[in-house]
Amino acid sequence: MNNQFYKDRDGLNDRLLLFMKKKSGLPFTQIKQIKHGVWLLPSINENWVLKEYLSTFKLSVQIDFTKELKNSGFMKTYSFFPHIFQMDGRIFGLMQYIDSGNFGSFHYDHDENIQSALELLTNFHQSTGMFVDAFKEQLPYFQQRSKWEKRLIDYYTFINLHKFKPLYSHLNRLAQYGVWALQQMNEHVSYFVKKPHCIIHGDVASHNFIKSKDGILCMIDFDLISIAPSHIDLLQFCNRILPSLDWDADRLFSYKLLNNLKSVRPFLAALVYPTDIFREWIFFSTSDVEQQSKKWSYVQRLTFHKYKERLAFYEKIKEKVENWK
Repeated sequence: MNNQFYKDRDGLNDRLLLFMKKKSGLPFTQIKQIKHGVWLLPSINENWVLKEYLSTFKLSVQIDFTKELKNSGFMKTYSFFPHIFQMDGRIFGLMQYIDSGNFGSFHYDHDENIQSALELLTNFHQSTGMFVDAFKEQLPYFQQRSKWEKRLIDYYTFINLHKFKPLYSHLNRLAQYGVWALQQMNEHVSYFVKKPHCIIHGDVASHNFIKSKDGILCMIDFDLISIAPSHIDLLQFCNRILPSLDWDADRLFSYKLLNNLKSVRPFLAALVYPTDIFREWIFFSTSDVEQQSKKWSYVQRLTFHKYKERLAFYEKIKEKVENWK
C-alpha cells in the first residue's frame, strides 16, 4: 500500500470520517487519503478502504460482482460493505483493506510472482465463467480489435507532433508493427470474441495483485471488468510480463498456463502490437506541459529500454506467423 497520503485541504476528510462512522456503525479512528477518490479508514478491529464512484450503478455492479466471486469460491479478494453511501451528492463504496504487511508491492520481477499471478488469474476466469450470464445486462462486451484500431489512429496523430525529431523514426517503426498486428488480427476476427466467455479483469498490471501479510496472493480493482474470452486478459498479461522476461519468447511460453498459446496464430500476432508504447505516448501527448516534463523520462525509458530485444521478439513472431503452415 502506498504510504503517501494527501493533505485534507477543505475539511472533506473530517466530514467523511464523521459521516462514515455514523452511517456504517463501524468504529473508525481516523481517515487518510491514499490517492484521488480513495481513502484508508482504520478502525479498532480492522481497516477499510473508501472509494468514490461515478454512479450508484457502477458501485452496485462492483458490490454484486465481488459477492458472486465469493459465492463461486474465489476468496482471494476483498468484500464490500453491503451499503452504498452518499454524501453531498457523491457516491462512496466501502471495501475491506488487504494488508500486505512486510511483503510490500507486488511486481512481475521473478518467475515465482509471474507464476502465482497467472494461476490466480486462471482461477479468476474459471470462477467468473460460472456466473457470466448473470452480468450480461450490466457489463460491456470487450472489443479488442476496435479498441486497438482507435489506439493506433490516436498514436499516429500524436507522434506526428514529433515528426522532425530524431526519435520519430523509432516511433513510426513501432507504429508499423501495430499495423501489421491489426492486419493479422482482422484475418481472425472470431478468435477475439469467441466463446466460452467469462468476465475478464481488464487491467492485469502487477499493482492489481497484492500479497497479504499471510502470504496469500489476492486480486483487486475490478473497475474495468467486461465480458470476453479469457485469452483477452492473457494477452494483456503477456504484454505486461514480457519486459521482465527480456522479450524472450521461449521464457514466455515456458509457463505451463501459457504454453498452449504458442501455437495460436492470432494470439501470437496480437503480441506484436506495441500497446504499452501506444498507450503511454498518447497519454503523454495529451498531457499539459508540466505533466509532460514529469513524464518525459518515463516514456523515453519505456520506449528505448530493451528496444533491440523488443524488436527482435516482434520479428521472431512475425516470421513464425507469416510462415505458418
